[in-house]
Amino acid sequence: MRPCIGVTPDIHGGRRLKTRSPDEKIVYLWDQYLAALLQCGAMPVVLPVTLEKALIQNMAERCDGFLLAGGNFDVPPELYGQQPKPWLGPVKRDRSQSELLLLREAAKRDLPVLGICGGMQTINVAFGGTLYQDIGEERQGSRLHQQKARADKTSHWVTVYPKTMLHTLMGDKTTREPLRIRVNSTHHQAVCDVAATLVVNARAADGIVEGVESPDHRFLMGVQWHPELLFNRFDRHKSIFNAFVKAAKRRHKNAAPKRRSPRHGT
Repeated sequence: MRPCIGVTPDIHGGRRLKTRSPDEKIVYLWDQYLAALLQCGAMPVVLPVTLEKALIQNMAERCDGFLLAGGNFDVPPELYGQQPKPWLGPVKRDRSQSELLLLREAAKRDLPVLGICGGMQTINVAFGGTLYQDIGEERQGSRLHQQKARADKTSHWVTVYPKTMLHTLMGDKTTREPLRIRVNSTHHQAVCDVAATLVVNARAADGIVEGVESPDHRFLMGVQWHPELLFNRFDRHKSIFNAFVKAAKRRHKNAAPKRRSPRHGT
C-alpha cells in the first residue's frame, strides 16, 4: 500500500482573482509536486490550510509524511523576529502559520518532511532561523536567484556537502568529495541565520544556502530549488523524492495495525 503524504497548497484571494464572494479564496497546487510523489510510489493528498490544532494533530496521525510546497509568498518576518522591509513580497499569514503548526507536530512525531523553496525557508524559521527578506537588497555580491529561463531549466551550480543525508541519497555513498549539481532558481528570499539544530547540506557559489536538514530526525530536509520540475530528466533530483517516499513507507509500515489471524472452526 502506498504511503499517504500530505502536501500543503498555496492560497489566493482578493481583487486580482474572481471568486464567488469577497471572503472566498482559491486553494491550488502545481501538479508536478503530485506527479513526482505518485511516480515515486506515494499517495499524495492536498491538505487544508488550518490553524485548528486538533485538526493538525489528526492530519499527523493519518499521514505518513508531509511536503511543504513552494508558492507565491514570503514568510511573514514577525515569525522570525523582524519587521517588514520595503522589498518584502506578498505574505500569506494563514498559510505560513498553518505550515509552522504542521511542521512542529510532524517533527515531534518524527514524521518525514520535505520542504521545497518557500517550504525550506519555513523549516528554517520553525527551528529558530531567520531569512533574507530579499537577497539582492540585503546581501551584496549574491548572484541573481530568479532565473529568466523557464523553471524546468537549470540555471546555476550548487555544491552538496559530504556527510549529509542529501549527499548520501544523491551520490556515491562511499565518496567523501562534494557533489556539484545543476539546479533551477526561482526565489528572492533565502536562509540568513541557519537554525541551530539544522545542518546546511548545500550552498550556491555565492554562499546562499540551498539546502538544510535535521540530523535529529529520520528525514527532515529542505531544498531551495524545485526538484519536482527536474525529476523526470535528472536522477539526482528524483533521488530526493525516492528517499522521502521511502522514509514515509517505513513509517507507514511501522504505524499500520497488524492484521489479526482469522479464527477457524467457530
